[in-house]
Amino acid sequence: MFQLKTTALRACAALSLLALASSAYAEPLTLAQAVEQAIKQDAWLASNSKQQQASMALSQGATALPDPKITLGLLNMPTDTFDFEQEAMTQMSVQVTQMFPAGDTLKINSNQYRVKAKQAQWQRANRIALVEKDVTRLWLTSYYYQRALAIVEQSKPLFEQLNDAVVSNYRSSYGSARQQDLVRAELELSKLDQRLIELAQARDNAVNQLKQYLPEQFSTQLTIANQQSALDALVIVPEQMSQSLTTCLTNHPLVKLLDARSDSAQLDQLLAEQKYKPQWGVTLGYGYRGDAPNGNDRADLASLAVSVSLPIFSSVRQDAEVSAARLQAEALLSDKELLLNELKARYQALMSNWMQLKNRENLYQSKLLPQYHASSEAALNAYTRNDGRFVDIVQARIAELNAQVELLGIQVEQSKQAAELHYLLASQSEAHLKGEQL
Repeated sequence: MFQLKTTALRACAALSLLALASSAYAEPLTLAQAVEQAIKQDAWLASNSKQQQASMALSQGATALPDPKITLGLLNMPTDTFDFEQEAMTQMSVQVTQMFPAGDTLKINSNQYRVKAKQAQWQRANRIALVEKDVTRLWLTSYYYQRALAIVEQSKPLFEQLNDAVVSNYRSSYGSARQQDLVRAELELSKLDQRLIELAQARDNAVNQLKQYLPEQFSTQLTIANQQSALDALVIVPEQMSQSLTTCLTNHPLVKLLDARSDSAQLDQLLAEQKYKPQWGVTLGYGYRGDAPNGNDRADLASLAVSVSLPIFSSVRQDAEVSAARLQAEALLSDKELLLNELKARYQALMSNWMQLKNRENLYQSKLLPQYHASSEAALNAYTRNDGRFVDIVQARIAELNAQVELLGIQVEQSKQAAELHYLLASQSEAHLKGEQL
């Protein structure tokens, strides 16, 4: 009986914890939380970090000399008697050979692994910036449909009031015009319901696309926070830069990655040039001899030999390797210039779009929305005085509603352009703060 009570208490406690966890994750998801969670659970970042650690480990071992070789031999054994002491030349030989790679080959190999680790670091910085950009765009898309859905839902009572007014007028007057207004009012309500369904479907699709970047606990219920401040923050930042555009783009992770690859190509050229230098080797030997047949002691033998390679016949191959490495380094410099030009063009295009969207936002807020509202009120007043048509009211209300949704779309699109600008102006230090220290 006591065990049953204990089991029941544990089950209740587990259910309580699950309920608390699910309620915590059911809270609206802010943009900062979405970016943080996406970076935390990104498996690519974890894999890349392990690859960097592997390259650093290999760089430490690359400076070690190659293992020495030990040779054991039985030399000059007479084949007639196989007597070890018969001939003076017969001996047991032990040799140790150590080779020394040509020039600075070991140091250059170590530096190559270090540069490879540096490439992994820039790849990770670019990945963090990409994840932030993609998650931001998906979050903004979800935010747009959720806010648009709220705007349409808030306007629905106005259309319902219009419908009630038309029904009341229709009951008091049986004119064909009133019947036409009644049909039109019901039609607009049905179209409004259809629009709500379409917006809800679009919102769910956007949220589901966002979930692929989030941990499993966000796979069930997910709502987007009504966070206008996130849009304002994204819009403000690109307006000012403390450095020139070229300097900012030069610090982009993709550009730094090309610099690291260029460094690797230069190391390949240095490594190829080391083959012009000789490779040295040292061999130490010890020979043990037996006593002479008459019993006299024979001295053991010691030997020392130095070997050196002569890179004479392989000069054609070495020249080709050096030339290929140099051309590869020059090609990467050209690739860097092309990448900078591409980033500049993208920045200028995005900045132009962002400025135009900002101008449109100002126009909507200062003129269009007040004018749409004034037109809607004027149409309503004219209809109540029997001096206007019902269709004019409907059209004015729909135009005002569309203008509100269009303004929201402009604001969200402006924030998306700002997210693209943030990615172009990303640096390794920002990526480190957002990814490495999470």
